[in-house]
Amino acid sequence: MLAALGADPVTVHYPLLARDTELMIAALRTLGTEITTGTNSVTVTPRPWRAGQVDCGLAGTVMRFVPPLAALANGDTFFDGDPAARTRPMGTLVRALRDLGIAVDAASTAAGEPALPLTVHGTGKIAGGYLEIDATASSQFVSALLLCAPRMTHGLTLVHTGKQLPSTPHIEMTVAVLRAAGIEVQSAPGRWAVAPGIPQLTEVQIEPDLSNAGAFLAAALITGGQVQIPHWPCHTTQPGAKFLEIFAQMGGVVTPRPAVDSDSASYTAQLSGTGKIYPLDADLSAVGELVPTIAAVAAFADGTSQLRHIGQLRGHETNRLAAIVNELGKVGVRAREVGDGLEIIGQPALGQSELPPANISSGHGADLESYADHRMATFGAILGLRIPGVRVRNIETTAKTLPGFARQWEKLVAGELVEES
Repeated sequence: MLAALGADPVTVHYPLLARDTELMIAALRTLGTEITTGTNSVTVTPRPWRAGQVDCGLAGTVMRFVPPLAALANGDTFFDGDPAARTRPMGTLVRALRDLGIAVDAASTAAGEPALPLTVHGTGKIAGGYLEIDATASSQFVSALLLCAPRMTHGLTLVHTGKQLPSTPHIEMTVAVLRAAGIEVQSAPGRWAVAPGIPQLTEVQIEPDLSNAGAFLAAALITGGQVQIPHWPCHTTQPGAKFLEIFAQMGGVVTPRPAVDSDSASYTAQLSGTGKIYPLDADLSAVGELVPTIAAVAAFADGTSQLRHIGQLRGHETNRLAAIVNELGKVGVRAREVGDGLEIIGQPALGQSELPPANISSGHGADLESYADHRMATFGAILGLRIPGVRVRNIETTAKTLPGFARQWEKLVAGELVEES
């Protein structure tokens, strides 16, 4: 996006080409940006903005990051996506754009909140200035406005007025990328000031997606096995980096290994299971996207886990809190929503032949729903490592962020080397 907002071509190395990023590429092309893909790279060449029709799929980044860009085009840009996308929160962004003087037509949810499909009536410019929003539902609303802010005439001073701001590492990542592009950003808790300017990038190398690593780390923890993941960044703003710390608290042994290619900026992360899984009591508001993976591990913990301050997960690809409770119940794990969190009563013997799970005949598993949600699909796959007979419906939904997951998972279970992705 920042490359498209710049003036010169930018090559992005090692992008994760999955459904979400392919939808973003298609959206930017619709708005006029020239994008060419090569071997392990994408080159983005800015072009004049134009209006069009954007397919958001189920990508929160597309449905929230791209509408502000559409205001820079002259004309009407129509946004729609998968059926589940029409239930995701969009009110904060729609109100923000209207407060910035941009006309937006939007559908409404049953609760009367703005939602997809929507139309942005672009005039070719955004004045910017001062703006207050409540981003309690998603940090993506903040990132969406900050990323577009450099091309606003007066820049943007953005203030979050809500009580809680989820997934703050993602906002820190947004600010870091803006600064790397030469944009002046002043940042304080709940307040950001972005100066107008033209992003200047030439070569960008993308870090591996550490959130995708979570399922593989969880596999080692719940089976008492061992997994090594190369190219783990030494310094990163990604929330997925917290997996190592959290899984160490839950009983795993984390051992850094030298980088496979002597790259001083990364190392090989090794996690070994010990046969013991401890419950977790933690505030996970900053790392909400990790919760389905952590919840799958907590199902086997020796005690009750409290996963706190994650109410924003009700507005993700599905209502993840309700989905986790429902699917754990199918395999005999008691879980419930407590306020804006989850309580999971772990069963350390779950899946062992001598103690079949309650309500499961002959110790067999169940058909688990993925809800067209990539994290719920990997959640089910993790449970299936310990519980016989688990089947995950629509495992292909993992292609949203990790194409080829099923093949990689099969190799992991067989003890084979899983190719890098």
